[in-house]
Amino acid sequence: MKTAILTDSAAIIAPQIKHKLAIKTLSLPLLLNGKRYYEKYDYDRQQVKATLHEKNSFLMCGQVSVTAIDEFLNELIDKGYTDVIWVHLDNDISGLGNNLRSYQQRHDQINIHLVDSYSMGVAEGNLAVLAAKLVAQGKDWNAIEPILKEVRNSYRTVMILKNLRHISTTGYVRNGVFPIQKTIFRPQTLMSFNAQGQLEVQNAYMQHSKLSRKIRRMIMPAYQEMAGQLQITITAIRTRHNDQVISRLIKAINRTFPAAQIKLSEMNLSMIAHIGTDGIVISWG
Repeated sequence: MKTAILTDSAAIIAPQIKHKLAIKTLSLPLLLNGKRYYEKYDYDRQQVKATLHEKNSFLMCGQVSVTAIDEFLNELIDKGYTDVIWVHLDNDISGLGNNLRSYQQRHDQINIHLVDSYSMGVAEGNLAVLAAKLVAQGKDWNAIEPILKEVRNSYRTVMILKNLRHISTTGYVRNGVFPIQKTIFRPQTLMSFNAQGQLEVQNAYMQHSKLSRKIRRMIMPAYQEMAGQLQITITAIRTRHNDQVISRLIKAINRTFPAAQIKLSEMNLSMIAHIGTDGIVISWG
């Protein structure tokens, strides 16, 4: 048995770790002003970042075609892989998971084991890294699956959004939020992934102080259990709006959780395509 670890470009993994553990990434197609880009190319990243702040520029994530998935997996089959563990972007904000499940049912040349990350960014990347380390230890899927699920359930991810414009194009929002309501949300919408990976609106609008208190209450149970082992990662791109929110959050988190480790991470384009340039993602576990 030869097992490959796959994820998508919405996962954040340090390049050196990805290379060391041979984690393979499916680049999600990005659509900007009628043009298609792929984050795996440095030129594409530079082009998109240069255009993002132009008026009326709107970065979206396109659908991954069956042909692209087929090519991706056929290359692994040719290299002798028999199994694939695919850690993917949360199914509630992307149709990728559904496409993979449909493909999984029709493909019999390689065993495809799907893991919905119930998240994106750092938490998604950490699950892929864990899967790769377990494979390197010689564990098979039956041993790996319960470990991944247990760790996934210990992670939490929340998002602070200026609006729901991006998510409403491809995702699903729980708690009775209908498309007509999505267009009138004001800044500081707080959303989180629940234990089933469903994306729920916590508050449609909050002042910074209330936002900070809400997030700290959500983090508190993990801190009480893990204290110095708790890692909190804030992922965003640098804008005036984001810098203000991040600065206040870090001060508040440091006061409440002095033993926790706080890291800042740069948001990648695939995440921006789902939550916008002003989105901030906070993960802990």
